[in-house]
Amino acid sequence: MTSLNRIPFMNNRYHLLMVLACTLLLASCVPTTYQSAGTDGATRERVYNVIKVLSNRLSTSSDKTDAEMLIEKSQSFIHTYPKYSKVDEVYLILGQTLLQFDRAAEAIEVLNNLNRDYPYSSYISESLLTLGLAYDNVGKHDQADQTYNKLISDRRFSGSKNVEAAQQLLATDRTARKGALSELSAETQNPLDKFIGKPALDFKVADLNGQALSLEKYRGKIILLDFWATWCPPCIKEMPHLKQTYAKFKNQGFIIIGISLDRGLEPLKTFVSEENITWPQYFDNGGQISQMYKITHIPTTFLIDGKGIIQAVNLKGNALEAAIAQFVVENSYR
Repeated sequence: MTSLNRIPFMNNRYHLLMVLACTLLLASCVPTTYQSAGTDGATRERVYNVIKVLSNRLSTSSDKTDAEMLIEKSQSFIHTYPKYSKVDEVYLILGQTLLQFDRAAEAIEVLNNLNRDYPYSSYISESLLTLGLAYDNVGKHDQADQTYNKLISDRRFSGSKNVEAAQQLLATDRTARKGALSELSAETQNPLDKFIGKPALDFKVADLNGQALSLEKYRGKIILLDFWATWCPPCIKEMPHLKQTYAKFKNQGFIIIGISLDRGLEPLKTFVSEENITWPQYFDNGGQISQMYKITHIPTTFLIDGKGIIQAVNLKGNALEAAIAQFVVENSYR
């Protein structure tokens, strides 16, 4: 009896000791867990701040030691904190640094990962421009063009400096694009207002139908010289306005001359046919006319009066129609 009565007591004491041991273990673990999380968060912020400092420093220098440190810390940061709210910024910093220090192939991989994994990031606009530059750097101009057009066609970025830079790059000779915004000269980035009030530069070429085409041929008419391309979303968006304006004033001494910067002749011919565009078009394959007019982005238009003087540049939509209406009237009294 005695032995039987001692068993429950020993079991209860055993259970009590086990509960106490677990309680002590949990008590020792909980603070350690919180401390670890707090330490990890502090480390993350410290590394992020170091990355930002190095990035700012490299914006005005080309220190390779700083660059190597930034690349290493950024790669480690992305691997360690993939769900951190600022990791997309670190992706961009890493991609830009790799491109800056002649590691364009690695930059392409990093920036493609950013665009794929964080499509709604506030850094997508800048990352697309940098990705296009990286493709240009390694001579992959087709991929660069696709990337620039993706940036231009995204309504979220309409009117941004990155879009303007992409448009300028698309209008630049592909073989001259080496992957740096510095290649866009100061003259290239200036507005075209310097043309206003000066005689339009003439040219003698053949249009898509093999007919002679020049400004002199249409002297006395109001001419809209339109630089565009079928791959250019803003150009296509503007096309209905051009068609409407042409239909309204074509019998009143108004003509449009299209200068296409398309990469191939067939896409241009197909588009012109399908859209029933009836004004003359020139395929500026060699950049003969676009270089004369210092075209840095498209669409770009020049409004030329009956005397061959440029009166306005880059008129669009309702502003274009209003200006042409005015000049048509003035031209009729000359």
